[in-house]
Amino acid sequence: MLPAPRQPHQSPLTAAARCFRSVLEYFIKEVDDPTAERKADALLVAASVIAAMNYQAAISPPGGAYQDTKFFANGTKEYEAGQAIAAYVFPYEYKRFSIANTVSFTFSMTTMFLFLSGLSLKRRIFSLLLTVSTFITITATSYSYKMAMEATTPDHDGKKAGWIFINRLVTGALIMWCVIAGITIVVFVGILLKPWVTAAYHRATLKT
Repeated sequence: MLPAPRQPHQSPLTAAARCFRSVLEYFIKEVDDPTAERKADALLVAASVIAAMNYQAAISPPGGAYQDTKFFANGTKEYEAGQAIAAYVFPYEYKRFSIANTVSFTFSMTTMFLFLSGLSLKRRIFSLLLTVSTFITITATSYSYKMAMEATTPDHDGKKAGWIFINRLVTGALIMWCVIAGITIVVFVGILLKPWVTAAYHRATLKT
């Protein structure tokens, strides 16, 4: 009986290149999803609304803006008309509100750009990018809401127990959102990769 032919040896670089090509082909390939169009419409509307909210929060900051310009006795400017009051009263909270609001606005605009680029939601890579972008957008929006609450509620003197409870409630809700959204992202990626992992396992089993 003749021995079975030996499989040609592959270098690690070649094996890695083949694996990368297989993953790329898997994510670029379109899948049959009849609900893709409805999902795309819903995500586009959500991204547009969130972008409008972020833009409005930037030009109309929480706590309002100064209506006049005030100077110190020595002639230096204390504040200027149109600037956010919270930026002077609570600079720590307002700075983080501005960062979160900018991140949310940027990723919501990125989501709209991905839709306007003409890419199909039936492609796995596009669906994954939109899921991550939407997750970052909503998380940043939630965090900016928390920072706006802290910058405009009177809990900093330690005497307003009711407002302290509300801020802690908002913090707990934000943490809960991150946990739920994180689990959802992991499950989504797992479902997305399951067919590819199963096919790769079957190929490896057949070779052995």
